[in-house]
Amino acid sequence: MTREDCQAILARIAEKTPKKFFLDTDTANEIDDQFAVAYALLSPDTDVLGFGAAPFFNQNSASPADGMEKSYEELVRVRDLTLPGCAVPAYRGADRYLPDCETPVPSPAAYAIAEACRSTDDYVFVASIGCFTNAASALLLDPSIRKNMVAVLIGANDADRYRSANDFNLRQDRAAAQVLLGSGANVILLPATGGTEVLHLTAMECAYALEGKNIPVGDYLTGLFRRDHGVPFGTVMSTTHIIWDIASVAILTHGKAFWNPEIRDALSVDGEGMFTPSPAGGVMIYNKVYERDGIFTDLFRLIAEKADRRAS
Repeated sequence: MTREDCQAILARIAEKTPKKFFLDTDTANEIDDQFAVAYALLSPDTDVLGFGAAPFFNQNSASPADGMEKSYEELVRVRDLTLPGCAVPAYRGADRYLPDCETPVPSPAAYAIAEACRSTDDYVFVASIGCFTNAASALLLDPSIRKNMVAVLIGANDADRYRSANDFNLRQDRAAAQVLLGSGANVILLPATGGTEVLHLTAMECAYALEGKNIPVGDYLTGLFRRDHGVPFGTVMSTTHIIWDIASVAILTHGKAFWNPEIRDALSVDGEGMFTPSPAGGVMIYNKVYERDGIFTDLFRLIAEKADRRAS
C-alpha cells in the first residue's frame, strides 16, 4: 500500500456519498458486534453490501464452526430486528481458521466479499470485527480484489505501547492477519487495546437511550447488556462494556469527524503474534483516537430515528 493509496482512501472516506461496506462479524462472541450491525444498517454513510459470520472459539462456542454458525444466527436476528424485510444478505463464513498463509478457507462469505469487490471500481470497505479469516480467504481466492478492497481491521494492540499484537481477534487466526497485514493490501488498522477500548458504554446510558421506546432492536441491545452484566430491569448500575466494533462504522461516518487517522509504516505480525515490519513494505492507515461521545450520540440518534418501531 502506497502513501498515494492511503490518501485516496482517506479522500473517499471524507466524501459525503455512502461508502460500500461489508461487515464480517463474530456476532455471538460479544455484545459489541450487535451494536455495529445496527449502526451499519442505519448509517447514511454506509451502503452495506453484505454481512458475514466469522468463526470463533471460546467459552461461548464449542468449536470455530459452532461459533460461526451461532454468529450467523445472531447476525440475522439483529438485522431483522433493526430493519425487518431488509434486503442486505447475510452469509455463513469459514468453519475453521486458515491452515497457513497461502491456503484460503472457501465459504459463502469469502466468495461474497470477492464478488462485492469485483462488482465495482469504488473502494469496498471490508470490516473484520471478528477474526480476519473471511477477508483473508477472499483475497487469497481472488488476488485481483487487492486494488479496491480496503480491509478495516479491529484487532491488535497499540503498536506504540506494546510489542505484542495478540488480542482475541488477531490471536484466533494469525495466518489471516499475516495475509492482510503482510501482503501490501489496503489496510486500516484500528487497534483494540490503546484504541477502540475508549468506546465504553454504561448500562445506564444504554437503557436511557434505547430501552422502552417501542424500538425492538433498542430493547434487544439493552437486554444483551443487562444479561451479560447482571443488571436486572429497574436496577441502577454504572457497569460498563466496551463497544469496540462500532469503530468500524464510525470511521466512515461524517467524513473524518469521529477519528484522527495517520499514515504510518505498514505492520505485520510473526507466528507468535508479535509486531514486525510488513514484509511487503509500504504504509497503512492507523487510528487510535476516537470522538467517543459523538459516536454514541450518532448511534443512538440513528436507532431512535430510523430503526423499526412497534405500533404504540
